[in-house]
Amino acid sequence: MRIEIEKALVAAREEARTSGDGEFVQTCELVGVGTGIEGANSVDVEGDSVESAFDELSEMVNDQGVPLARARLIRLFLAWKGHLWSVYLQGYNFQFGRNIRQDYALARYWYAKSAERGHSWSQNNLGVLYADGLGGERDPEKAVMLFMKSAEGGDITAKSNLGEHFVEGVGVRRNYRKAAKLLTEFLKEAPYSARAHRLLAKCYEHGVAGRNGLRLAIHHYQEASDFGSLEARAALRRLAAGRASQAKPGS
Repeated sequence: MRIEIEKALVAAREEARTSGDGEFVQTCELVGVGTGIEGANSVDVEGDSVESAFDELSEMVNDQGVPLARARLIRLFLAWKGHLWSVYLQGYNFQFGRNIRQDYALARYWYAKSAERGHSWSQNNLGVLYADGLGGERDPEKAVMLFMKSAEGGDITAKSNLGEHFVEGVGVRRNYRKAAKLLTEFLKEAPYSARAHRLLAKCYEHGVAGRNGLRLAIHHYQEASDFGSLEARAALRRLAAGRASQAKPGS
C-alpha cells in the first residue's frame, strides 16, 4: 500500500486555513509540510488494512534510522488521521520540546483531541497545563475535572495531581480524606515521590487517621525529607519544636 504523506498534509493544511484551524496550520509549518522533505511524499507499507498500515507507519517513526524531518511528517500524518497514540505524542512533543520547538498552546490543542477520546495520559497532561496556566488561561476547575477523568482511566500520576488539589483546596473543595486515599494509592506505585509523601503527611497532620495521625505525618515527612524535600525538613523541625515546647515544665 502506498501512502502519499506530504501530498495529503498539504491538502489538509490548505483546508485548515480555510476553516480557520490555525493550530493545525501552525503545526504543519513547524513540521515542514510542503518544503519537499526527501522521502516524505510517498511511503510504502505492507499493511493490507488502514489500521495495520498506520501501526506500521508508527513503528517506522520510532526507527532511529528514519531521518527526524521525515519522522515528524509521518507522525503528523498519523495524528491528522486520528491515530490516537500519534495524537498524544504531538501534544507531548510540544509540551516538552521533544525534537521540536516547545509550544504549550499547541500541546493543549493536540492533547485536547486525544483527551476527548478518553486517553488518560492526555487528560492528565492537559490538566497540568490548565493547572499551571501554560499555553493559555489558568483554569484549576477544568484541571481537576481532567485529573478526575484521567484517574478514573487508570493514570496513577493523575491521582497524585488530584490529591494535591484536594490538599490545597485549589479548583475543588479541600478534602484531606479524599486526598489521603488518592496519595496512598499513588505511593503504592511510586513510593519514592517526595511530593506525594509530603502531601500525605499534611493530610495526616490535619486529622486523617485520628490519634495515629501525628505519628504517620512524621513518618511521611521523614520519607519526603529523605528524598530531598526541603519543605518536609522544615515541617519536621516545626513539629519537633512543638513537641519540645509541650514537654517543658509548666508549659
